[in-house]
Amino acid sequence: MASMAWIVFSSTLALIAALSFFLREWLWTRLIRDRKLPPGPTGWPVFGSLHLLGKLPHQDLHQLAEKYGPIMYMRLGLVPTVVVSSPRAAESILKTHDLVFANRQPNEAAKYISYEQKNVSFAPYGSYWRNVRKMCTLELLSNHKINSFMSTRKEELALLIGSIKDASRERAAVDLSAKVSSLSADISCRMVFGKKYLEKEFDEKGFTPGLTKRMKAVGKVFDDFFEKIIEEHIQLKDETRTRDFVDVMLDFLGSEETEYRIGRDNIKAIMLDMLVGSMDTSATAIEWTLSELIKHPRYVAGGTGHDGGVWSCNPESKPSVRRSDLSP
Repeated sequence: MASMAWIVFSSTLALIAALSFFLREWLWTRLIRDRKLPPGPTGWPVFGSLHLLGKLPHQDLHQLAEKYGPIMYMRLGLVPTVVVSSPRAAESILKTHDLVFANRQPNEAAKYISYEQKNVSFAPYGSYWRNVRKMCTLELLSNHKINSFMSTRKEELALLIGSIKDASRERAAVDLSAKVSSLSADISCRMVFGKKYLEKEFDEKGFTPGLTKRMKAVGKVFDDFFEKIIEEHIQLKDETRTRDFVDVMLDFLGSEETEYRIGRDNIKAIMLDMLVGSMDTSATAIEWTLSELIKHPRYVAGGTGHDGGVWSCNPESKPSVRRSDLSP
């Protein structure tokens, strides 16, 4: 009797599983047809098609594209996703119909940390994004503005070289990655805020990745920090110093005579953009450059000039590589 009951139970369970599978397939087919979604793997409830992606997801996606085509629809967990796998389809999305796909997907981090998506990175495409992008391009990141910080970059670079020389005399090991990251952070802070902040101050202000889970708390800490910087700039009356990014944006604050209609939250969101966008990318590029120079020491003593020849970097000829040396 027990074995018979087990057989009946197993058969019933198998029948239910089979019916569920066919029902799911039918509903999925209807959904794709009704919503005109691209073809793709069915996926499971909650998990979607995550089980189809292994340690090399790009290869798994390529294999799926071979089966379902260059444009396929799949769910990664609960997130609906369209995967594009051909140059023609990519051109159609990124160039021909780029405005349709211009917006980033809203997320909690952008909501709480980026002041309701008021920064350039997460702002939805529209008149506000175009105006803010124009302001950043023409007022903050123009050649004239960047060149005005030339002395700042030279000072920070001289400090870095001096610290490396001191370590060399003492035969001490140097963590170049940390040094370059600090250099990038110091230059970025001086360009955006007008002064440097110690590493412990950054940790206290919430710039460490470990705090990202507490987005609301981190957003509040960011806000207090940026408010302090704005107030310092408003109260500072030194006209002889180089105007930083905050000074430039404060000129547009509440002004009716300019096309850049921005408030304090807009300024703080752009400050965060400029800081985050400049620190890691520059440090990574410099670190890889140093790595390549170490691998190819023959280039350390000299570099390629505009005419394709090699010029020396020794003190008798040219003491340092300038930004203009790298321009075409």
